[in-house]
Amino acid sequence: MILAAALLLGTLAVAWWSPVPLSRLAARIDPGTAIAWWLLTAAGVAAGTIAGVLVLVLPGHGPADAVVGLLHDCWSALDHDDLPGLDPLVGTVAGTVLATATGRLALASLRRRRRRHVLHRRHLTALRLAGTRDPRPLPTLWLPEEQPIAYSLGGRRPLVVASEGLAARLTDRELRAVLAHERAHVHGRHHLLTGCAEVLGRTLRFLPLMRELPGATRLLAELAADRAAAEQCGREPLRSALRTIKAGDGPRRALAMAGGDAAIRLSRLDSGSSPAPRLMTVAGGLAAFFAPPALAAVLLLATGFVGCP
Repeated sequence: MILAAALLLGTLAVAWWSPVPLSRLAARIDPGTAIAWWLLTAAGVAAGTIAGVLVLVLPGHGPADAVVGLLHDCWSALDHDDLPGLDPLVGTVAGTVLATATGRLALASLRRRRRRHVLHRRHLTALRLAGTRDPRPLPTLWLPEEQPIAYSLGGRRPLVVASEGLAARLTDRELRAVLAHERAHVHGRHHLLTGCAEVLGRTLRFLPLMRELPGATRLLAELAADRAAAEQCGREPLRSALRTIKAGDGPRRALAMAGGDAAIRLSRLDSGSSPAPRLMTVAGGLAAFFAPPALAAVLLLATGFVGCP
């Protein structure tokens, strides 16, 4: 039980405290790397939770006895054999929490998939009825709407949706920047990444990391698309278009041009960010994913040093 407790405690600590350093790092590195680190941290927390619960419920705690056997004498006062009624209780509670989280994960995934399918089908029907024959792999559906609207939909048949009111309010350069922004969402698979973040965020919402994951991922996806559009069309057209499009947005499952915090996006357009070195990106991702077991190992060693005479 000691190994499971250390693993769960390390996972809880990472899930509780990681949003602060992740947010600070996201302000200094490129958005794509920040998205990867946020998602890998959440995946590490989920994996650490599952591993800790499995260690608790497996017969004989699985490999736990072999791992903590060397420190058994030092922890004799905490040995689970001295508390025979604690293991079944903790294992039952942990198993219930894991089963509930798994059920919420599956239900959220199914609901999101169903709603996304309905949303895609309606837009593709509108595209077909409009008689659009766009030869490009990423068509644009123009809506007869006065409100300035621009958003994109991912999936197997992605498309960009814009309104006639958008084209009327923007210059040609601004309109190209907006459309480049939406195409960057599709090419960067931002819909898939934000969808994974939303599904993970619904599992263990009492943890700050999981609670803040969807919002952070959506903002970083907007920053990443802004950066790609600025590289293609320039910063000034995108900046002026972002100031113009203030109220119009799209469906909940879409990534809209007006999404995210406009002040943060304008600030990042002014300051910019340089891509992180590949080695730093990989090292940071590995550290994010393996943070819970690493912290658990530190807790085990610290407990051993404290307990040993």
